[in-house]
Amino acid sequence: MFLRYAKMKVHRLSSFRNSSAGYATFVIHTLKVDMSIRALWIVPIIHQSNANLLQNSIIFTRQFPLVEKKARSSNGEDYISLPNPTEFSNALLFELGYRDEEKFIQKRDTCQRVDRKPVLEVATSLGTIWPVVVVEQRGLLLCCLPLVPENSSTRPDLIQIPGVSIGFSLLCGLADFLRQCPPTEVSQKSGDLHLYLNTSVPFGRISDVNCDTVMAKMYNRPSYLPKSRKQPSWKPVLHKGKNTLYLALTEHIRAVQFNKENVPDTFDLYGTVSCKSDLEVALSDITINLAYTSQESATPLDNLLIHPCVQSADCSMLQKGETKAAPRRIRFTPPTEMFTLCHYTAADIKELPIKAVYDMKMTDNKVSLTIHLTLSDRVKNAFEYCEMQIPFHNRGVIASQDSSVSQGSTIVSPDKKILVWNIGQKFSKSLTAALEATVVFTDTRSSGTLDDPFCKDQNAYAKLFFKIPDFTHSGCCIDSKSIQVSPSTKFKLNTVHEYMSGEYKVWNGNGDVLSSSVPTTLLEQPADL
Repeated sequence: MFLRYAKMKVHRLSSFRNSSAGYATFVIHTLKVDMSIRALWIVPIIHQSNANLLQNSIIFTRQFPLVEKKARSSNGEDYISLPNPTEFSNALLFELGYRDEEKFIQKRDTCQRVDRKPVLEVATSLGTIWPVVVVEQRGLLLCCLPLVPENSSTRPDLIQIPGVSIGFSLLCGLADFLRQCPPTEVSQKSGDLHLYLNTSVPFGRISDVNCDTVMAKMYNRPSYLPKSRKQPSWKPVLHKGKNTLYLALTEHIRAVQFNKENVPDTFDLYGTVSCKSDLEVALSDITINLAYTSQESATPLDNLLIHPCVQSADCSMLQKGETKAAPRRIRFTPPTEMFTLCHYTAADIKELPIKAVYDMKMTDNKVSLTIHLTLSDRVKNAFEYCEMQIPFHNRGVIASQDSSVSQGSTIVSPDKKILVWNIGQKFSKSLTAALEATVVFTDTRSSGTLDDPFCKDQNAYAKLFFKIPDFTHSGCCIDSKSIQVSPSTKFKLNTVHEYMSGEYKVWNGNGDVLSSSVPTTLLEQPADL
């Protein structure tokens, strides 16, 4: 089933994942509420098969006695003490499905259970601890347990626990701090981790979640700000060096092609603008325009979702039937780190960038397939990469394959479950490409594979992956001539435009497909309902 990209109302970001560390720090210094954490853990992801590692399944833990004392006094008889690190890590891995992953556990795996990730409840021998905030990063689980507000006889809504959102931002900052360190070496950085937490979470109370500013305090970097100028609390250290402004516009296309008369193809287009500002000023005010390379082929942006640092923006919603593509002007004060300035959608695209037809038939342990691709003449014919992957579920491993391609080459994946067609960096003059192949499988299935239960017999799909630099499907671009910085300063501008595939599936026309449609009774309801 293909899920359409959600229609977004224009408002300032307030969700966990779209909140920047700078904005979270602003909240910390503004709200007069307790945003403390009782404990923090770093747990490696270890599967059940690695039984010899279960006794050493945690690499870092930090508890805060002052916060724990407050939790004990405020919760009274409902207080549940923290489990030992090994018990917590094993309970967490079980909760996330890394323990007993081949078994169906009613309490854990039922579809009736409400999933509130990244917040979990972890059952231990001492009781259930909640809310545990978890961020997965490069094979590690970064976890913290925020302090629940006092006098909470029942569980409050997550929105009423400031420590949850700020704790999530803390873990994201900690993930940035550990990004340059291989997961196997994290345990060796125990001293650095304690110093980081002493700076960002003194005595368990979260004071700063921005990785850059925490590291600046850790290593006592000097500030070059004149005494006559006011320094914001979320930017304690100014950039020293060449003034640069980096802006990247990344556009994604997500599509499912069915090649059936009764099931229409579906697709949507969405993009983001990312920014990194390295300017030798305390508070820079930047204005940019999202314009179009050509008005004739431009697709208007129908939704614009902006970052909290944006001071003003042209966020007007498109009226029904409106087709004019007007520039969007955005004025903002950037935080220190790289951040997503805005998200947008462009629903009025007329055609897919690459039209694909997948025809596959199977007999016994052999499959015959053909794939035809046609590139739209509106799309730039210059790829950084273009590749099609044809997975084979619920079958044995690939024993052999005989293929013929009009361009590019084919290989079999290391696990012998996927046929990979490397199409190349450019389509031919006819803007078409074709693949014909015969694939033979072994009689036995490979162990340990998790196959899609729907993809049996001729129910199958192929996935397309591509990236086109210096191009966007909507025609949207960053107008470099319109960029203004206040106070005025010379800077080097780096802009990037790129067009990428999201989930881009093509179903086999000879099999069944996963699709859904809005019931007719709902379509007939009055508009005011």
